[in-house]
Amino acid sequence: MPVNVIFPKVSLEMASGSVSRWHVREGDMVAKGQVLFEIDNDKAAVEVESPAAGIIRDLVGSDVEVDVGADVARILAPDEVAADAPPLPVQMAPAQAAVLPVAEPNARPAVATSRRHIPNPTPLARRLAREHGISIDGWKGTGPRNRVQKKDVLAGLAQTATAGAPDSRLAYSQFVPAAPSLTPGLGGSQRLNAVWLRRGEGLPVVMLHGFSGDLNNWRGLFAGGRVDFPALALDLPAHGQSPRGVPADLDEMAELVEATLAAETIGPMILAGHSFGGALAARLARRAQADIRGLCLFAPAGLGPQINAPFTEGILRARSAESLRPWLELLVHDPATISDAFVRAVVQQRKDEDLTRAMAAFANRFFPDGTQSFSVAADLARLPQLVRVVFGRQDRVLPFGSTRGLPDNAALHAFDACGHMPHLEKPELALRILGEVWRSA
Repeated sequence: MPVNVIFPKVSLEMASGSVSRWHVREGDMVAKGQVLFEIDNDKAAVEVESPAAGIIRDLVGSDVEVDVGADVARILAPDEVAADAPPLPVQMAPAQAAVLPVAEPNARPAVATSRRHIPNPTPLARRLAREHGISIDGWKGTGPRNRVQKKDVLAGLAQTATAGAPDSRLAYSQFVPAAPSLTPGLGGSQRLNAVWLRRGEGLPVVMLHGFSGDLNNWRGLFAGGRVDFPALALDLPAHGQSPRGVPADLDEMAELVEATLAAETIGPMILAGHSFGGALAARLARRAQADIRGLCLFAPAGLGPQINAPFTEGILRARSAESLRPWLELLVHDPATISDAFVRAVVQQRKDEDLTRAMAAFANRFFPDGTQSFSVAADLARLPQLVRVVFGRQDRVLPFGSTRGLPDNAALHAFDACGHMPHLEKPELALRILGEVWRSA
C-alpha cells in the first residue's frame, strides 16, 4: 500500500507552509529515514525524512503553499508503481474523436500520462468513508492533484451532520467506561508507533509525549535550532497511531516501550519525556532493561498526587474550537501561544471518537478522581544518572511546587513566564539543555 508523505507541523503556530527544497526527484528510490525535503522557518531549516522505503511519486512543487498534514508525495513499492501507472489511451475511430469535448477557456489541460483522471483517495480517507457508509467516487479533494484526504471526508461528514444528522457530541461521562487493558500476557508482542524525527550520529534521543498529545508534539522543539542527535519519537498507548488499549500500570507501559525500542534495535540512548512521558521515562530508567545514559524531563508527571482534574476532563469533553481553546490555553503561560491552527488540529483529533474514548480511559486509569495514581519520585532518587528536570513556574496543569521533593541527582531548570509546555514555549533554551544531556552522556 502506498505510504503518504505529509507536511509536518514544525512549530506550535504553524498552520501551513511549503517545501523549500527537495533532496529527491520524481521516481527516485528512497530509503526509510532518508532526508526527503527541507522546510525553512524563521530560525532553522527543518529536514523531513522518509517514513518508508520505496519509489517516490507525486512530489508537490517547491514553494507551493500546503496545509499542515497535507500529502506532499507518495512512496510506492516497485510492484505498486506498475499498478499506479495510468491506463493506455483508448484508440478511437475518427467519428469518436470528433465528439470529444472542447476545452473551456483558461481550463488546465489534462495530462493523460501523469496519473489517473480521478486521483486515488488516501487509504485513511477510503477507510473513513467505508466506516461511515459514504461513497467518495468522483470527489475532488484538497490534496496534491485533487487527491481526497481524511479532512475531505471529515468535512463531508460535517456537512451531513449540519444538514440534520443527530448531534455526535458526547458528554465526558460517556468517554470513561472501565478502562480496557491490553491483552493479558501480551508482554512484548505489541509495538507502539515510532517515527524517526531526525537521523544523525551518536546516541539517539528517544522522546515520549504527554497525555492527550502525540509524537508530533516534539516537532516544535526543533524550531529552537539545529541538532546533531538522532531522535526517535513514540506514541503512547491509547494515543496517536499506537494501539488503543490502556496498560494496567506504568510498568506494563514501560514493557511496551522496551519492546518497541528492541524492535528498532536501539542500543544506548537518552530519554526525553514530557508530562506523563516524563514519568514513563523515569520508570524506564529505574527498570534498567534499556541502556539509558541520560534523562531530560519536561514538566514530568508523577512527582506528586495533584493534577488539574478539570483540564484532563475538559480537554476531552470539548468538541469545538470555541470550547477547546480555553482548555488548550491552560497548557501555556501566554495564551497567544495557542494559534488557531493548533486549535483546529485538536478539533480534528476529537472527531476520532475511538481515539478520544481511548484517551479518556487512559485518564480514568492513571488520573482517577483527579489524582495522579502513580509516583516516580522514588524511581528518580535511585537512578545513577544525573537527571535534568525542566519546569515552568506558571504551570497550570501540574503544580510547580511538586519539584520541591526532587532528589539530589535531579537538577531543576525553572523557567519563568512558562507553563506546562517548556519545550515548545522556550524551544531554544529547552533544546540547549537537552543537547547538554546528550553531549555529556
